[in-house]
Amino acid sequence: MRCSLPPHRDVLSFKTYAEYEAHHNRTHMNRCVECDKNFPSEHLLNVHIEECHDVFAAVKRERGEHTYSCFVEGCDRKCRTPQKRRSHLIDKHMYPKNYFFAVTKEGVDGRQSLLLEGGHRRRKSSMTSNGSGPKSTGRRQSIRQTEPSKSGIEESKTETSKKVSSPVEARDTEMEDLAGAMSALQFVPMSVRFGHRKGKTGFARQ
Repeated sequence: MRCSLPPHRDVLSFKTYAEYEAHHNRTHMNRCVECDKNFPSEHLLNVHIEECHDVFAAVKRERGEHTYSCFVEGCDRKCRTPQKRRSHLIDKHMYPKNYFFAVTKEGVDGRQSLLLEGGHRRRKSSMTSNGSGPKSTGRRQSIRQTEPSKSGIEESKTETSKKVSSPVEARDTEMEDLAGAMSALQFVPMSVRFGHRKGKTGFARQ
């Protein structure tokens, strides 16, 4: 048995009809007549035609309608973008994250597996991607910088309190000086003496 159907450049030979039938079902059963790409199932072929060759679906897509069908046959969910469909397949149908989600656009010609090589690359840890280490260091430095400012605020408060209290202290000093000056004054003249003179009481002038 031989196969000369596209996309083979050379004629392929098979020892048995079973091998030829398996090859035909795998390679030629779900091939697009527009772009000659092959797909693993009839449903994915129909999804490919709707996304890449259907004019009406393209107009709906331009209007913002949901036109990207689910890969699972029997699921009527349509998404607005391929990214939304990918999330739907992973969350609802448990598709692996390293699945070849571009299969409806590129087909399976030349591929031996629908899983991407190397598996799914995880994102870097939040410590490295977000740079939480430097952030914590920056926070510590900011705290250290704020501490002197707090002490400066307290010092400024004490200085202002001193400035406010200084007039009061000056007034007290003035009052003490004034009291001392008043005590030093003699309100009674030296010529006046208290006592008894000639049967009179009171004070008499010398």
